[in-house]
Amino acid sequence: MALKYPGSETVQINTQTPPGSQPLVRPEAVIKVDELSYLIWDVADLNNQREFLSNFGMLATECTSASLLMRTYGDKPYVYVGRKSKQHKFVGMGFSALSRDDLVTLAKATNSKVEKLDRIGGGEAVKLVDPNGIYVEVSFGIEKVDPTPTRQTLMPVNTPTQKVRINRDQRTPLEPSATMKLGHCVTAANNMQDVCQWYMRYLGLIPTDVLCIGDGTPAVAFMRLDRGDKPADHHTVVVGKGGGKGYLHSAYEVLDLDSIAQGQQILKSKKYKHVWGIGRHILGSQLFDYWKDPAGFEFEHYADGDVYTADRETAYHPLTPGNVYAWGPDIPPDMLKPPPKQILHFLGGLFDGSVTLKYVKGALKAISGSARPWM
Repeated sequence: MALKYPGSETVQINTQTPPGSQPLVRPEAVIKVDELSYLIWDVADLNNQREFLSNFGMLATECTSASLLMRTYGDKPYVYVGRKSKQHKFVGMGFSALSRDDLVTLAKATNSKVEKLDRIGGGEAVKLVDPNGIYVEVSFGIEKVDPTPTRQTLMPVNTPTQKVRINRDQRTPLEPSATMKLGHCVTAANNMQDVCQWYMRYLGLIPTDVLCIGDGTPAVAFMRLDRGDKPADHHTVVVGKGGGKGYLHSAYEVLDLDSIAQGQQILKSKKYKHVWGIGRHILGSQLFDYWKDPAGFEFEHYADGDVYTADRETAYHPLTPGNVYAWGPDIPPDMLKPPPKQILHFLGGLFDGSVTLKYVKGALKAISGSARPWM
């Protein structure tokens, strides 16, 4: 299924090696996780991080000298697990299984064990490490909490032909964007295909859309949960080759554009670093707005994303600057520059064979053009 966007008609595709000529073949899944529940961090300054996350639209569950647990306005006791450390770094992801039996099955398949979680909400987990070195917890039995009240419905909208708001003004409160759930985590990996195979096999993830360079090699995979006939977000884990290693950004769902925009004003007033937005993506369709936390890690607000059932087939597309966003400001150059440690890891791939000069040339060619014909 071809993507249509301004300039897509000018994209040249090698008919000998079109996108999809090197498909990501799905192995049989050991289990199928149902949710991306939380992220795990080492945090150098817990108080600074708590302040940022509060202004970003999260609520504190626990804040001690040793740990920081932050939640959304939804029913999870935490979506952010911070552990006091000298160095601030991303550690891993926590997923939810559908049953304890699934934990047992996963433990047997990975030669692991089911362990109790020593956090608020209890529960048990199987603890793994993916081929990229990212720590992964798959849990079951974490107790839910009562959602915190916040605006749940869209604002009434007047259109040119339908005026539903009469003698009433439209005033949304100036407050942080109330985050409702953790939506996705984007990572970089030189061994991208190995990582994708791991998430497909052990967690049951499905590639939704895959971006490929000119010779058909997959470069970025947007992967969703396999929830059968229940809809799942367009992507829950994204793995890209070329940005080094590890965390690139995480995204948190809010209600609507007004929530994103008012939250933007709060974060700007607090002098946090704005990265990109407001705009709308093409793959996933989300409205987006990106920020950096005090340690320089990216966090995204999003709303109005696409959802799919398991029967939607994987689609393959050329990697180009034009299919990243539908509207909004152009991608800032800083966003395309990975930090030094990630650059070093990518260069290291040239020595260990996980990255080739052919791939580097193909990727640079793919992203070298303008995002739009008029730019």
